[in-house]
Amino acid sequence: MKEMGGLNMKLRKGGLMFDDIKEELMKQMPIKYSKIVPLKKPLESIHDMHSLGCWTAIDLFLFSKEHQHDTPALFLLPFDRQLVNDRFKQFLTHGEKADLIIDEDKSSRYGALHIICEFTTTVSKDMMIPIIQGMLTDMSSPYYSFVSETWVVKQKTPYDRELDGMPSDHPDRKEKLIICTSDPTQNIMTMKDIEDNKLSGGGDYQTTKADVSVGRFSNLFKGNKEHTRH
Repeated sequence: MKEMGGLNMKLRKGGLMFDDIKEELMKQMPIKYSKIVPLKKPLESIHDMHSLGCWTAIDLFLFSKEHQHDTPALFLLPFDRQLVNDRFKQFLTHGEKADLIIDEDKSSRYGALHIICEFTTTVSKDMMIPIIQGMLTDMSSPYYSFVSETWVVKQKTPYDRELDGMPSDHPDRKEKLIICTSDPTQNIMTMKDIEDNKLSGGGDYQTTKADVSVGRFSNLFKGNKEHTRH
């Protein structure tokens, strides 16, 4: 009986440990706010998507600085309501009931889902990758944009994190507002300098093929065999 009691105690401890881990993971869930903004017409190209991403990024940056807090990360996913699957429809229904998402105009066929995130750890960043990959499939989104403030170190030689340390700790670091837009074939990235909490300069612009990574959240279509372009 003692052994059985001891086993039960271990199981209870194990259960508590699992609950603690689950609670900690929920604390690290980075999604803070989701909203669907209607679009008058579909975005016809990745360049249209990138343009929307850039204007949205500037608005988000200015709003954040006006209210004296850091600019949060943002995922921007366009969609056509006639192409979303049942799983996304259920997400909308349950999300609205739980006050997790705001759908401004359900009568609008086209829209863009804005997902505001606050990343606190590497785990919180890793959690978003399968979530966005799943949404790209469920929404049949042909492209998406990711917006974030970040530290960048410009070097002639490739950056070695083990030798050079984290970019945020590097003496030559520069703060940037980045907008990265991807479709299954390519990435477009714009970086604007941040100086004294203000955007400065015209911004660096680059395009790469889909298999060239330009960040953790670039081209999340890769490896997503369910996704098809419409």
